[in-house]
Amino acid sequence: MSKIAVLVDSGCQIEIAQYEQQGIFIVPLCITIGEQTYLDQKEISTIEVFERMEKENVMVMTSQPSTGVLVEVIEKIKNLGYDEIIGLPIATGLSSTMNGMKVAADMVGIKITLVDTKGTAGNQKYLAMTASQLINEGKNSCEIIDILTHMVEYSGTIILAPNLEHLKKGGRITPAVALLAGMLKIVPVMELNYDLGGKIDSLAKVRTLTKARNTLVNRMIEKGVNDKDYKITIEHVLCEESALEVKKLVLEKIGHVDIELRELPAVVGAHMGVGGLGVQYIRKYRGEL
Repeated sequence: MSKIAVLVDSGCQIEIAQYEQQGIFIVPLCITIGEQTYLDQKEISTIEVFERMEKENVMVMTSQPSTGVLVEVIEKIKNLGYDEIIGLPIATGLSSTMNGMKVAADMVGIKITLVDTKGTAGNQKYLAMTASQLINEGKNSCEIIDILTHMVEYSGTIILAPNLEHLKKGGRITPAVALLAGMLKIVPVMELNYDLGGKIDSLAKVRTLTKARNTLVNRMIEKGVNDKDYKITIEHVLCEESALEVKKLVLEKIGHVDIELRELPAVVGAHMGVGGLGVQYIRKYRGEL
């Protein structure tokens, strides 16, 4: 029977080495502030990135892991006796990490099967943990990929950002969203467009933060999110009070769903800017498709 590892990038909210004994390995994405580049989680923490954004008003850039770092992690996986890897990179519309994983695995000489998570953060973490569970249940890689791909189809990410300049300069938004950057008194609500591999696209334009928060929750309801079958993650960049308001709306409108509230990972929050907020939903795996 093949021994399978799970490979995820640091956008997934799992700490490096936290679950390696369970076969989940994290490769750090890169964060550039000024002329200095850091390995996410290893050389700079999420809070450090956000605090520098707030205090220094700096533009933070991110990039995929270098081939060398990917090779190092994958060689470790191979040396630990794993025969194959399931790779769960950040959405292809946001990063080229998926291709990087494939190139590095080919260089090391180990089989890798990749799933476009079409998201990041909380949804990516849930997919990684589910993959680990399925491996422990004895499922093969083909069975696992089918299940994870199905889960991705019933997932989504909806966001709002007070300042679109970070997203615009990062090139991770569609032209339709970029046009909103110069509009005054507009709070754009956006979502990851799965047809574009998870690129950020426009959903609605409202006048107040209160209406924007309601739009986030109403969109989940439109997508069929309920309190029995879904997990919701509310994530933010130094705006916990606003995130708590969204949580309150979720509980009022959807019910007592499985919900988690936390900071966004640095590699995502860097593009949202201080005050950025996202809501993710994903259908839970309950033993059958």
